[in-house]
Amino acid sequence: MIRVARAELLKLRTTPGPWVVLGVSLVLTALGVLGAFVSGRAHGPAFRAPVTVDQLRDLVGSGYLGEALLMTPILGVLCITAEYRHKVITTTLLNTPRREQVLVGKAVASVIWGIFMCIAGLALVAAMGLPWLSAEGGSVSALLRQVGPVVPGLLADFALFALFGLGIGILLKNQVAGVLVTIGGTFIIEPIVYQLFRHLLQIDLDWLPSMAAASVAGGLTRGNGHGSSQMVMLSWWTGALVLLAWGLGPAVIGYFTTFRRDVT
Repeated sequence: MIRVARAELLKLRTTPGPWVVLGVSLVLTALGVLGAFVSGRAHGPAFRAPVTVDQLRDLVGSGYLGEALLMTPILGVLCITAEYRHKVITTTLLNTPRREQVLVGKAVASVIWGIFMCIAGLALVAAMGLPWLSAEGGSVSALLRQVGPVVPGLLADFALFALFGLGIGILLKNQVAGVLVTIGGTFIIEPIVYQLFRHLLQIDLDWLPSMAAASVAGGLTRGNGHGSSQMVMLSWWTGALVLLAWGLGPAVIGYFTTFRRDVT
């Protein structure tokens, strides 16, 4: 199993897709850092140092608030669909005939790369945020005290969202379809469904993927995509289980349907 996981990590490191996803996520993280310093005023936006606990946590979690997290499912999609797009799935299965081992190896590689994306984003936050915070007269020590409440949930979100994307990719197999479903589902369909149920039926769909991710990243106050600070949230561990189920569900269905089919 270790050999399979290493092979999958090698594929991710040596193909351009995951690096493009990482680059986009870093750009979004930088925008999140920018947003953490922007203060809306009557005469226009201005920059100010984050001072409250919530503002400092938002700065630490700029990768989440800047929507870089939503790039992670695309990574999971690429991890499996690239095999079909480049027609190398047959070679992969010849090297590892037990298909469940292939999927477990891809799951491990996707989770590791998702965590790597999160760490890279945190490094960017430190590189941009710490000097800027000092220049604006903010407290670096106060910022560092918010690392503990925010970073564990942030790492878990990136890892679980990568697994979620992998599940979608296993189920659909087509790379374009998988990317469109993950982007369309999280950016367009889910917010619409959430608002419809909340305003028309007075029901909070706290089990949707982005809602579950917001529960895991409980130290953050904004950027959940549904625009409500009064929304009902799950506990962090329940949100993690829900997000895990969103990844494992499509993966299991895809394994017993599309992935077990003959690829020759």
